[in-house]
Amino acid sequence: MIKKISRLAAWWVGAVLIFFTLRRWLFILAALKQDKVSDPAAVGALSERYPSVLLLTPLRNEAESLPDLLSALDRLNYPAQKLAVVFVNDGSTDRSEVILHDWIPARPNWRLLSLAQNVGKAQALNTALAQFPEGEVVAIYDADERPEPEALDYLVRPFVADRQVGGVSGRRAISNSLASPAASYTTFEGLVHQFITMRAKDRLNLAPAILGANCAYRRTALAGAGNFKPGALLEDSDLTLKLVRTGWKIRFEPRAVSYHQTPQTITGYWRQHTRWARGFNDVAKEQSGRLLLDRRLPLPLRLELLIFSLGYLDRLALLAGAALALPGNRLAAWAVAASLLTPFVQVMAALKIAQAPPALWRRLIWMPLFFMVDIAMAATGFWTTLANLPQRWEERRARK
Repeated sequence: MIKKISRLAAWWVGAVLIFFTLRRWLFILAALKQDKVSDPAAVGALSERYPSVLLLTPLRNEAESLPDLLSALDRLNYPAQKLAVVFVNDGSTDRSEVILHDWIPARPNWRLLSLAQNVGKAQALNTALAQFPEGEVVAIYDADERPEPEALDYLVRPFVADRQVGGVSGRRAISNSLASPAASYTTFEGLVHQFITMRAKDRLNLAPAILGANCAYRRTALAGAGNFKPGALLEDSDLTLKLVRTGWKIRFEPRAVSYHQTPQTITGYWRQHTRWARGFNDVAKEQSGRLLLDRRLPLPLRLELLIFSLGYLDRLALLAGAALALPGNRLAAWAVAASLLTPFVQVMAALKIAQAPPALWRRLIWMPLFFMVDIAMAATGFWTTLANLPQRWEERRARK
């Protein structure tokens, strides 16, 4: 009886792992296709129809990051008469507000909204949206972002080209990719997520995810989705599903580049990713059932959004497959082997597309170790959801 149950479980887990493996290969092939060459005349026509933009930067205790952020925002190549910049000070207790007061008076389109108490990123953004009604497009840049001068320009172009676009994500590049093995592994993850998964989903019309920063929303689409969910650990993922379910398209624009730093220690990596895992589990718990039954959306899109909402399910399936393979189940063993090999291929494809330096290629040696940490992190995130442990939000500097 136990053997039969084990065999049946191996078939189910093996089928899940093979499905994820085939999905990854589909994305690799779609991502490796050459981009179409843009028509310069068409691009020029788009730039003449710049929408008004409300750029929001939520922050809390970011005195160290603010000088570089302010310089980067000051260099954005976007028509000043079409751009309003609002810094949302979410109850900072350091010199953040003092630094902002020194910068803002010389820039008439820059403003400061100070909240007396810390309310969290989502609610801080909602408060700013209620107090500042301007902006056809709402762009978000966190305090640790360093956008390139053309980033905002590229970010808003899809809204002009297609009135059905409700959200756009730019490329979030990592500036400290060689600082440590943990930073390099996080860089691999980011490259795969953006250059393979999001790039492929954009080409296949499968709604690439909106990232938490260096992103933009059509204001009417954002309002129709209920704005940002207060208290959400992944307000961007929550909005990705809501926007698609309300009929809006989501685009990925890799030319809109912004740099940020990633945690450099295993502890920092663990804290960041367990928070993400818990956030994905919360999104899935709230939305996956309704999403799968929403017949207004094509079935492939529903399935892909369901997979996205489940976050790190593939890691949990891999863990189960490894356990089933230990007694000698061949199907589970083959499925696990394919599931372990494919992420390496994804990383190499992403490094090729990104034209990564040789030093980053050499950091591939650390992948097996951190992949095991990744799987343990997914299991921990799943457990915190099952146990309904309290959600924890940490300041960015505490996640290093």
